Amino acid sequence: MYGPVLICCEGKTEKEYLDILKHRIFRIPSYVKVQIEGEKGQHKALVDRVVELRADFAEEEGFVEDQIECWAVCDDDGMRSSYSDLKKYAESRGVNLAFSRPQFESFLMQHFEQSKETDPSSLYRQLSYKKNALGFEGEYDKADLSWLEKTLIDRPKLVKIAIVNSDQRVLQSASPFLTVQNLVRRLMQLSRD
Repeated sequence: MYGPVLICCEGKTEKEYLDILKHRIFRIPSYVKVQIEGEKGQHKALVDRVVELRADFAEEEGFVEDQIECWAVCDDDGMRSSYSDLKKYAESRGVNLAFSRPQFESFLMQHFEQSKETDPSSLYRQLSYKKNALGFEGEYDKADLSWLEKTLIDRPKLVKIAIVNSDQRVLQSASPFLTVQNLVRRLMQLSRD
């Protein structure tokens, strides 16, 4: 059995997606806690907040801090340091990084195709097209992933496809494009526990 997992997200879209996986797709145990912490562009502050919350969580639940696996989920928007600096910063504090470039929608597209799109408006258009092609109406709205939830419930293999597409996309990129698939892979592993 694994120890507790604390996942802190920079935004609502990431949390909603991870909650879909936790509650509806993988049925992940309750010792995995997902919450929103931080604001856009506050990458190192998010990592620091995860460390603070780990201490609080350990004290409240009677764990040793080292027993709690921590993740910071963020994307490239307004990033003040390089990805490698952020990764080193997170690792030095015992926090795993789940990163999307340029934004989380880049990972969402990987559920449907191996996309290398980095323009936010193009990503939204592509997600709107996918949403409508699946029989749902309206434009993509980052505040409402109910269409994706219903799609993943009907076709859970799309999560594995997103991981494969993300891994392939990373191999083709000169700089880190996505690492959020590592967290999704980890959640999949926890669901088998």
